[in-house]
Amino acid sequence: MCSCLLILQIRKTNCKNMKSPQNMKSPKIMKNPWLNISLSDTVANCDKSVINSLTTAVKSKIVLDTLPEPYHGDPEAKVYLLNGNPGHSEKDLTFVGCGNAIQAASVLPNGKNAFSNIYEKEICEELWHVNKEFIWLRDPETVVNAIDESHLGYKWWKDRVRKLKKACDREISVFCIECFPYHTKHKMAFDLPSDKYVDDFIYRAMEEEKVIVLMRSRREWFARIKGLENYSNLILLNSCQNVSLSPGNMTKSDWEKLVKTLK
Repeated sequence: MCSCLLILQIRKTNCKNMKSPQNMKSPKIMKNPWLNISLSDTVANCDKSVINSLTTAVKSKIVLDTLPEPYHGDPEAKVYLLNGNPGHSEKDLTFVGCGNAIQAASVLPNGKNAFSNIYEKEICEELWHVNKEFIWLRDPETVVNAIDESHLGYKWWKDRVRKLKKACDREISVFCIECFPYHTKHKMAFDLPSDKYVDDFIYRAMEEEKVIVLMRSRREWFARIKGLENYSNLILLNSCQNVSLSPGNMTKSDWEKLVKTLK
């Protein structure tokens, strides 16, 4: 056989065996670890052994009287936001025992037949991906306390995306992931079994070349997500303290890319 013909056949065989980016399988997402969550059970089952093994001093810094917020929004969104952790204000506790129970149409993933109140309903439906609209960007603001005050999450997030929303001239769809899923007053970060669930989403987003905006916990995210630091569609903010998604907080080219992706 002619050597050039043999080389051609080998190349054809190799091409058949190569996977194109379109045909590559996305990482398998682990089973949602947040299905057990309710106001009476605020820690993911897979995290309980780690949380319970913490020293009293460390554990006391985690607010377990409120619901965890590991992510918000639609995992299929074209833009991912990587944040630090859901913060905490004493006012957050005023939403926990406020309002009436809401009967469910069927048994809920956590085994209950009703939500304790609107706060539990809105957070849990987002945890279970029943509602993929970013809770703190919604209108009207349905999570209110006994004196009709809106949850502080609305103001915090709407302030951060105000200029971006104006530039896009439309509602925006993003998926935000917190580096640490439980509420703390100050920054906290250590490995949890539930991390794998959101990490798999991030790896799939990178495979699909989605835009990823790193808002906070830069060092922790780089250590946790392999390849993120050199990812071509990564946007870094100029300030990790003021994490406003605005033209003054990132390069001009990154701002243009972000707006174009969301339009």
